[in-house]
Amino acid sequence: MKKNLILGSAVSLLFVVLALGTISLCKFLPYKHVPVTLELGMFAGSNWDIANGDSYRIIDRTILEFEQKNPGVRVHYYSGIRRQDYDEWLSEQVLQGKTPDVFFVRPNQFERLVSLGILKNLDSIISEDSQIRGWEYFTPAWNAGTYHGKQYAIPYQADFTLMAVNMTLLKMHGQQMPERNWTWDDFYSLCKSMTLDVDGDSVLDIAGTCNYTWKEAVYANGVRLFDDNGKRIYFSDPKTVEAVQFMQKLSALTKDKMFTSADFDAGRVVFMPMSFAKFCTYISYPYKVYKDLNYEWGCLSMPAGYSGNNTSEVNTLLVGMNAHTKHEKLAFEFLKMLVHDLSVQTDVYRSGQGASALRLVAASDTAKNMIDNYTHSGEYRLNLVAEILNCGLQPPRFEQYAETMIIADNAINNIIRDKKDADNSLKMLQRNIQNQLAK
Repeated sequence: MKKNLILGSAVSLLFVVLALGTISLCKFLPYKHVPVTLELGMFAGSNWDIANGDSYRIIDRTILEFEQKNPGVRVHYYSGIRRQDYDEWLSEQVLQGKTPDVFFVRPNQFERLVSLGILKNLDSIISEDSQIRGWEYFTPAWNAGTYHGKQYAIPYQADFTLMAVNMTLLKMHGQQMPERNWTWDDFYSLCKSMTLDVDGDSVLDIAGTCNYTWKEAVYANGVRLFDDNGKRIYFSDPKTVEAVQFMQKLSALTKDKMFTSADFDAGRVVFMPMSFAKFCTYISYPYKVYKDLNYEWGCLSMPAGYSGNNTSEVNTLLVGMNAHTKHEKLAFEFLKMLVHDLSVQTDVYRSGQGASALRLVAASDTAKNMIDNYTHSGEYRLNLVAEILNCGLQPPRFEQYAETMIIADNAINNIIRDKKDADNSLKMLQRNIQNQLAK
């Protein structure tokens, strides 16, 4: 009896020791012995309203590579979430305490997610990391993930506006492709030369440009309409007045005739601003064949204003981390693979749904060849995308920005169309917007 009691006690003690040892040992075992699931928040398709069948392919390939490097770790996401539903879906996850460990952050979400404490401050993690550095990314894209000097998200993909050019139409009428650092004077001169009534019926058949708006003109003339917080407004700035006056002069070339993107598709317009993502779609198979776009293409930066530069707006799709993730190290490693791995980022670029925000990828031969193979123009310069992204303008992110810009757009289009005095009209608009934002 005593022997059995001693044996039983010894066995019980052994189980306790083994249990404690296992708990302690688990802290040091690789992830394959402690199954972990990382939740990824993402949406289907493109952030830029462009058809994209590659979004899952790139993500699935990245997940597979990550899981192979980290046995026992699984990355899970919900498929079929549309871009237009993503904001609501993410808000529901946050309210239910199910915020993904890593998730995509659209430009209109960023400031709210930071202010609510949902996005993790990455400064200390980045400073301890031996690879990722801010200077590797184009400044406007990197700054899109910055809030009050702190980094909360990292660029995955950038989109920007460039000028698409029908080079065939230019050559037919004896005109040359503009130089890289072209200006409003160059732009206006070509538009004036290419605004033509070809058949003599007193109706214009060809135009220099379509879809070039006052916003493109303002950005190119060195103006930011708001500061980041929407506290300072620059609609009455002399440079804004100058941009609107230029638009009045430009629009007078076609008088009452309105040219659209359909005219550009039909080969009746020389210049049309496009997002980079849309440009890649336009010039690639099968869209180009479907639209019968059988003319020679070129692309340029936007023309520089009298007081500005060849500047256009840059929009950035970001990736961030849950501020309360239980798997900080793993989550950051997966985030880093999405935004920093050269192979993944080159794949993002090849998808034609936006440019990589990494300088090394955007300025690579891969980037050059992709556009060159589509345009066959010989005019694409290796550094064009890098130049546009370098001097790009990040749009403001304050809460009322989108609503305010609708008001401004309607008012300024009326000023241009009705040939109103730009100086006085913009001063009135400035007061109206200040009152609107003060409510």
